[in-house]
Amino acid sequence: MKKFISSLDQTSYIITWSIIALAVVIFFAGFYAYKKSGDEPLVLVLSALGPIVLGGLVIIMYFLKPLSVIVDNNSITIERKFKPVVIRFSEIKTVRLLQKGEMKGTIRTFGNGGIFGYTGLYYNKTMGSMTWYCTQRKKYILVEKTNNKKLIITPDNPDDFIQSLRSINPKIGISL
Repeated sequence: MKKFISSLDQTSYIITWSIIALAVVIFFAGFYAYKKSGDEPLVLVLSALGPIVLGGLVIIMYFLKPLSVIVDNNSITIERKFKPVVIRFSEIKTVRLLQKGEMKGTIRTFGNGGIFGYTGLYYNKTMGSMTWYCTQRKKYILVEKTNNKKLIITPDNPDDFIQSLRSINPKIGISL
């Protein structure tokens, strides 16, 4: 078993802390508005909604953040605090390191675009729909499953990840 850490890139780090700071500012602004309103309960409820929603999103994204990618004798596991994603070798058609321009024009269709990483559903014209378990917007690895679903992961050392995968299971179609 070998573990490959997935670190946040600078953009994701900035987005995460900006959202947290925004929730704190909204909370204090709402509390101030509540006090200025003469302790009106409706103002309290409305001013608390923003921070509660933002805080909830941050907590959910924290638990779904990819922490690392683990390769063992049978599978690739995307480690998260909640519900790790396990991809059995029997489900994998190919694994390859994507070239620099292959992700150009990718759009997020349903997912997270920066809070503790980039996760969820994304699309581009070349590859179609894909599911991202990324913490950065570079060093992409495509894992194509036998059912034609595409997963994108971003371990910090993609070349080492590919080499490790190749040595553990040489049957998987791997290209650099």
